[in-house]
This record gives sequence, C-alpha cells and structure tokens, in this order.
Amino acid sequence: MKYRQLSGADLRLSLVGMGCASFWGKSNFSEKHAIEVFAAAAASGINYYDTGSSYSGGHAEQRLGRALHAHPDGKDAVISSKAGTRIGRWGKLYNDFSPAWIRQSCENSLRHLQIDHIPIFFLHGPNPEDFTAALFEELEQLQKAGKIGLIGVNAFAEPSLQSCFDFPQIQCIMLDFNIYQPQRCEMIKQFKAAGKNVFVAGALAGAIYDDRFWRFQGRKSLWYWLRAWKNNPQLKAMKKQMKFLNDSPNLTATQLALAYVLNNPDLSTALVGSTRVEHMQELLQAVDVQLEPALIKRIESQAQQLGL
Repeated sequence: MKYRQLSGADLRLSLVGMGCASFWGKSNFSEKHAIEVFAAAAASGINYYDTGSSYSGGHAEQRLGRALHAHPDGKDAVISSKAGTRIGRWGKLYNDFSPAWIRQSCENSLRHLQIDHIPIFFLHGPNPEDFTAALFEELEQLQKAGKIGLIGVNAFAEPSLQSCFDFPQIQCIMLDFNIYQPQRCEMIKQFKAAGKNVFVAGALAGAIYDDRFWRFQGRKSLWYWLRAWKNNPQLKAMKKQMKFLNDSPNLTATQLALAYVLNNPDLSTALVGSTRVEHMQELLQAVDVQLEPALIKRIESQAQQLGL
C-alpha cells in the first residue's frame, strides 16, 4: 500500500480508502461478510474508512463501529464521517446544516462509531448558501472540544466546490472523479495548490464498463443495476465507450479504471466500495499499476466524446 500525508494534520492516509456505505452497510447484507471485507482491507494496508450518518439507511456508521472493535487494527484506523443529511419519513433524505443538527449529528456519529474523535468531518452535499458564519462557528467549537479534526466538504456540484476555495476552514474536499471525468483533474490540481486535501469518491464509476458487472450474481446485482440506471442516464453509451478496458490480458477493466484515478499525483486518497474479499484484493492490485500515456490519452479521449 502507498500512503500520502495530509496537509494540516499529522495523518497519513492509504492511497486507497474503503467506503463503508451502499450495499456493504445494508442491514440485509450479512454483517459477518461485511466485517470480513473490512478485515481484508485492513490486512492489505488500508487505514482510511469513510462513512456517513445517513448511509445505508443509517446502518453503515454503526456497522463500521462494530467492525473497528472486532478487528485488532481498528484502533489505528483513520475515520471520516458526514453530517448535514437526515433521514426523514419513509427513508427519504433531506438536508439540515443548522448548527444544532451538525452538533447532534456529530454526537450521534461518535456514539455509533464507538469513538471519541472523528479525524475528518465532512459536510454532506451542502449548497453555497449553507456556508454560514454560524455553521463554521459550530464546527470550530467541535474542533476545540476535540470531537472532530479536519473539516471537509463532500460535494459534486460545481457551485459548491467552487465556494470551498473561499473558506480556509475547509481543509478537505471530497469530489467525484473517475474515467468519465478527466475534466476534474484541473480542479483537483487547484485544490492541492490551495493547500486543501482532495478525497475522491466514485473512483470506480460503478464499474459499469466492466463486462463482469452485467453478470447476474443474485440480489446484490439487482441493487447495483438499479443504482446504475438511476445514476447514469447515458448508461448504454458510457458502457460502450469504455468497453476497450476489458481487452487487457493482464488487468481487469476495473483495475485499469482505478489505476487511472490513482495515477493522479494531486489527490490524497480514493475510496472504493466492496462486498467481497476477492474483489477488494483485486482492487488493491491497482495501487502499483502505472498506466501508459497512450492508454491515459485514449481513456480521456473516449470520455470527452461522451460530453458528460
């Protein structure tokens, strides 16, 4: 595993982090299997785990908390969680960035994770107008109390990301970046130059380009297929445009896609999700893959043709 030092804190994160959400955190996915994936990640050198208070119907944080205590390396893990999204009636999510809720959400997360300090605390999907003086004052109070470390923003919308440049309190940015988004490279470079740590979500792009994604493997396949159709209106074109990644004799399409992200020198870590030990081990092999310039150029050319 490779590690990168964060700016503003004495923290080194594994280049690949584990996203503890989605199907991994679902109550109807075996907790035994979920913890086995966590253990495989830890044994491979992953020391960074990201979750959120609203993830997987609210189950993800609590499951990660139990996993941390079930594994001997849990005490050394670097954890991030998120606040600002609440679960309403019928499981519908809504935003609340009021200082009172941010504090309550933080306290809930500490209890669910069974820890007394969250090293990296993200605001989950804020809009520019949510960045109020009262919000930052509350976050600074939580820092002074030792409950949180670095303050971050997890956002994908351009206006929210651009607003982060205006606030020195925001030390970490979690944005989406993958083979379909080469245009993100410039913004990642700008954040790094501004002294902000860049975290990548969606690094695998749902693996929709990998032929194996479309093989039926039970209930999990249905869940991931439905999510893919919901999140990607141009799914068929996106799959076809990157189909050439399946032609490598030595690496899987998903390994190549992840290597494209990891080859970016300006990011701190990239998150991956998995529900199988074998899949996690496959992904981690991408850490040492250096892509040829010609392949990078082809990936970026294909992505630009999609015009996403």
